[in-house]
Amino acid sequence: AMENIVAAYWLYNRTGDKTILEVADSIYNNSFKWTDYFLDFPYTDEVLAKGFKPGHPSHVVNIAMAVKHPGMRYIQARDPRLVEAVKSGLASLDKYHGQVTGRFSGDEHLSGRHPSQGTELCAVVEFMFSLENLVAALGNVAHADRLELLAYNANPGTCTPDYWAHQYDQQANQVLVSVAKRQWSTNGDASNVYGLEPNFGCCTANMHQGWPKFVSSMWMATHDQGLAVIAYGPSSVKAKVGDGVEVTLVALTEYPFDGLVSIRMDSPQSAKFPLHLRIPAWATGAKIKASDQTIDPRPGTFAVVDRLWKNGDVLELTLPMSLRTETRYNNALSIIRGPLYFSVRVGEKYKEIKRHHETLPVIDWSIEPTTPWNYGLLVDRENPEKSITVEKRKISKL
Repeated sequence: AMENIVAAYWLYNRTGDKTILEVADSIYNNSFKWTDYFLDFPYTDEVLAKGFKPGHPSHVVNIAMAVKHPGMRYIQARDPRLVEAVKSGLASLDKYHGQVTGRFSGDEHLSGRHPSQGTELCAVVEFMFSLENLVAALGNVAHADRLELLAYNANPGTCTPDYWAHQYDQQANQVLVSVAKRQWSTNGDASNVYGLEPNFGCCTANMHQGWPKFVSSMWMATHDQGLAVIAYGPSSVKAKVGDGVEVTLVALTEYPFDGLVSIRMDSPQSAKFPLHLRIPAWATGAKIKASDQTIDPRPGTFAVVDRLWKNGDVLELTLPMSLRTETRYNNALSIIRGPLYFSVRVGEKYKEIKRHHETLPVIDWSIEPTTPWNYGLLVDRENPEKSITVEKRKISKL
């Protein structure tokens, strides 16, 4: 239901056929009542541990897909209750099942806040897609902030760089990758090994949507014939703006590792249009410089620069990346800078469990630590920069 309603609105926007909206009504009215579910969230603890009956409403991937459903419906119905359902649902998921990087647990079903519980990779990429749709529907900066947390932490953190291997379940705290019994709700013993198809094949078929859909959602059109930057990173967009002039905007940046973003206008024809810049909630002291104009935007908003843009114009956005702390389960501490969570670098020893192909690298891997990992942090929680020094290296050839 939640995927079909996305397709229905996509088709309506291109055809104007009002019978499609009738279909969307039918989809919403005859599907599971996700709006009621998120307004009165039923799973306030681990699903199996507290005797809840597992099913689609407690399944992590279904929920990751469904969280956009009330927000998508709002496009057509304009009922404030739908917006509240999204807000309330996300708050409940964070409160009862929240994990670092903005995700929630589910191995396979909702399993609480303990950092050794797993989150299925399918849920991460589906949650990203839901947030992308929610940003388009509601224009909420908080949804885009969370999207970046997932994209830059949870999504790559559970895949090898060549994408030949991934984990079915990722964990916030993990020091051993192996085939072993864990406190999963229903998943198998191989759910956290790296492989082409550990535990089950759904993530193998599903994980590839994460990056392309994220990249295609970094820029969006706006209602005032302008453009909005939803997520930051090296990127470019070609679009018609203002009175129909086609322009190209290029973002030059080392974000998410650095907070300086330069946006260059590449177009032989000048164009007047508004550029909406997302200012993350964490970016206190952000600054925008465009020609002779300087703006001090408010965090957690979209800052609008509406001007005549000429070929070669450059806008500079500075997003200060002060260190932040986050107190989580059992008084554990997370360290965050910009959209990135820090983790301890642990030495790795890969061990081949099974090879599935003679020539292709289709291999199941276990990983053992080769260095100490059980550290405690002596850190000022209120002012972590007193305790931590950040070292930066240039990563690109820009």
